[in-house]
Amino acid sequence: MCGLLLTAGTVLVLAPSPAAAQTQALPEQTALQEKLSGFRAVVDGVEGALSRESLRSIDLDDLRNRLDPVRTDLAAGIALLEPLLADLNRRVQEIGPKPAADAPPEDPAIASERETLTVRASELDAVLKQAKLLKVRADQLSDRIISRRRAMFTDQLFARSYSALDPTLWLSAAAAIPQELRGVRYLLGDWQAYADARMPLIGQMLVMAAVFAIIGLTFFLRKMFARPLRRLDLGASGEHLPRLKACLLSALVALISTVAAPAATIAVMSLLGAFDLLPERVAEVAQGVILAVSIIAIGHGLLLGALAPTEPRRRVLPISDEMARLIYTNATLGLWILGVAAALNAFHRALVAPVPLTVATSATMAIALVLVSLRTMRGLVDGADDEAAAEGGAGAKAGEANDGGTASPNSNALQWIRLPFWVLTAIIVAALVGGYVSFATFLASRALVAVVMAGTAYLIIALINAVFVDGIASGPRARHFAKALGVRPASVELLSVLVAGVLKLVAIIVILVVVIGTFGTSTADIQDLLSRATFGFSIGNSTITIGDVLSALLFLAMGIVVARAVQRWFSVAILPKTSFDPGLQNSIATIIGYVGSITVIAIAMGQLGLNLENVALVAGALSVGIGFGLQSIVSNFVSGLILLAERPIRVGDTISVKGEEGYVRRISVRATEIETFDRASVLIPNSDLITGLVKNFTHANTTGRVIVGVNVAYDADADEVRDLLVGCACDHPQVLRSPPPRVYLIKFADSYLQFELRCVVANVDYALTVKSDLHFAILERMKAAKIGIPYTPWNIYRGGILGSPDASSTD
Repeated sequence: MCGLLLTAGTVLVLAPSPAAAQTQALPEQTALQEKLSGFRAVVDGVEGALSRESLRSIDLDDLRNRLDPVRTDLAAGIALLEPLLADLNRRVQEIGPKPAADAPPEDPAIASERETLTVRASELDAVLKQAKLLKVRADQLSDRIISRRRAMFTDQLFARSYSALDPTLWLSAAAAIPQELRGVRYLLGDWQAYADARMPLIGQMLVMAAVFAIIGLTFFLRKMFARPLRRLDLGASGEHLPRLKACLLSALVALISTVAAPAATIAVMSLLGAFDLLPERVAEVAQGVILAVSIIAIGHGLLLGALAPTEPRRRVLPISDEMARLIYTNATLGLWILGVAAALNAFHRALVAPVPLTVATSATMAIALVLVSLRTMRGLVDGADDEAAAEGGAGAKAGEANDGGTASPNSNALQWIRLPFWVLTAIIVAALVGGYVSFATFLASRALVAVVMAGTAYLIIALINAVFVDGIASGPRARHFAKALGVRPASVELLSVLVAGVLKLVAIIVILVVVIGTFGTSTADIQDLLSRATFGFSIGNSTITIGDVLSALLFLAMGIVVARAVQRWFSVAILPKTSFDPGLQNSIATIIGYVGSITVIAIAMGQLGLNLENVALVAGALSVGIGFGLQSIVSNFVSGLILLAERPIRVGDTISVKGEEGYVRRISVRATEIETFDRASVLIPNSDLITGLVKNFTHANTTGRVIVGVNVAYDADADEVRDLLVGCACDHPQVLRSPPPRVYLIKFADSYLQFELRCVVANVDYALTVKSDLHFAILERMKAAKIGIPYTPWNIYRGGILGSPDASSTD
């Protein structure tokens, strides 16, 4: 086996070494090496063909079809050989380097094994480098094809031809029609001769019978599947169906109406192609016919599903019956215009029609679509005005009208449509007048597609919401799914909303691609973009693929769950059986959780191909800046992590810190937000909550103690005072019976006895209210029992210095 060295695109063959003669290449290496010459020939051929200036779009597609299999095989071979090379290098590293000259000699078997593995790794690395270089060339050629196609599309789109007001265009097109008809007769004659040469008349008749059978069977199946949907009776007559049932029914109607005609057309063309009854030019026309039928059928089916012009009970769009029928009728007419134009353009290409006839066909289609859109807009405006007038009249009769009534929802919906409509119409007309017929045709067709896809988007989004939000995330189904999955209903609701959001985003992106168009980008280009994202993208020296990202995220989620489960198992089953105090048990459990989470994150980063040594170097470099300028920020960050992990303070707790007292509303990694009792928001740095003194009233539970001090005269009965205070506490509904309220004789003062009533309330948030209620109750009962509350009289002196008796008066 020869060693290969790749430099500047040249293959240099080295002389085989003695160790290389004893090695045997891997089967994967041999298979890829045998294919490299063929792959290189294909890439060279595509590169040479791209140098020509007279390439058409079909030629670019052919080059792309030749290049894509090579790129796919190269990517697969590289993905297969890279792990093998890494394994060989790892085995060489495990054996270790050669011993020094003055070191004792090593075992000859180990030296032979090292040399053999080194040679095999060198040969495999050489093949891998060739494949990678060839893959880079193929990717660059693919990008050149995409750029070439986009440039060609742009040139065709903005190419200036005849103006729609130029009489020469229409006269030349009219003169070319007889020539086109003769070409059609010649085409049919050639087709008949082609078929006679390959099949007798009886065989042709049998094929035609099969064609009619396919068409009849397709539409019979369509009616058979559509009949139960039309007869479906759900709910009372005239009552709108629930959203889930309406969306599912509309989606089924759209699917059945969309699939039937294209399926029949493709089946017929496949049958004719199977018997070799389609010559090349007829096959080109057949492709145009399939496109025309697909445009009409798919658009009609989507409109039928979204608008439901004859079945308002399942209509998803919030529009009136008149507006639905108007949009459906005119949009269907526009689809027929677009489909007929597509079929005619296929005939023009196959028959090599004159340029004026092709331009006139496109201009006619654009003008017809503009007229249809004007008719639609006029009908919508008139219908909205009639509805507004009817609602205004009804409101005036009922005494609810305000300045002639309110605007209807349909008229409100038209407010933001009118200006873009007139701007788009003006651009299309200006393009037709200026001679940019291709651009006008593109805008007119895209506007029609936008109308169809807008209804489709609304139907798809409503269907996703109905299935995931209404069907799974709410109601008894959520409990059933939660019970089946073993999770909480709130988790099922969250997962359903997330899945629905992702699906809606994907649907919107796909619909936008369909509406805006590919702008010269073919389906293969989109597949290439997805393929590159799948095979990976490079960040520095690391290559990350979508599969690696998904697997790393899945491993991260499962690993965090396992780490939390292990932490909980230690804290519940293991640590309580030890002699450690509860604080130490909590610390050990927290450390286990941190270690497990960090381990899972490190393994997930390793699956992404990120080098943890580089991360450590970056962290070490940042530590210098952290030590000088970011100390307080990092302190708050670490303190926030401790708060979130140990949870000494939780959201909803009532705390007192640094003279501020209130409810904890949010704990972030930098600061904790406290809402005071006067509804002010205070941000407390997390480091103050960890290192400072914090009083948490509701950490363990929500109960709180209330202390009420009462002073009574010496002539009062102390036992009666105690019973009175205990009775006031026991009569209050917020005071707990366990522990029971207690009364203490605190002090023998100069002129009174000092008592304290101490009780526990169920919720510390109501402590002040309970204390106020107890004050009122004690005051009332002490007055009723004629128990006096002593007070200190005050003498107020006016005038004089230091209370001179000459100017004194007693209040």
